[in-house]
Amino acid sequence: MVDVFSGRLLVSKDGRSVDPEEALQNKVVGLYFSAGWCSPCRDFTPVLCDFYTELLEECQPPAPFEVVFVSSDHSAEEMLGYMRSMHGDWLALPFHDPYKQ
Repeated sequence: MVDVFSGRLLVSKDGRSVDPEEALQNKVVGLYFSAGWCSPCRDFTPVLCDFYTELLEECQPPAPFEVVFVSSDHSAEEMLGYMRSMHGDWLALPFHDPYKQ
């Protein structure tokens, strides 16, 4: 999965840039296509958060798992608001990255 994001940067929910080669190396990666305006997505996101938290914070050693969010929000501001209010501590493809298409 690292190869899929080669040459790109990912972002954390606190806005810092993350090198995908470091963050995703030797991990199972789930791509999460979602948007804050989508009711079914908003229903599922807390379930994914709980699953993510269980795998990374409650397992010893933490599971080699990462989520990369690919936004279908209408703006970068909506994406960041959705990430901050509902998402786990996972990564995202930047809103304006053309690769998300």
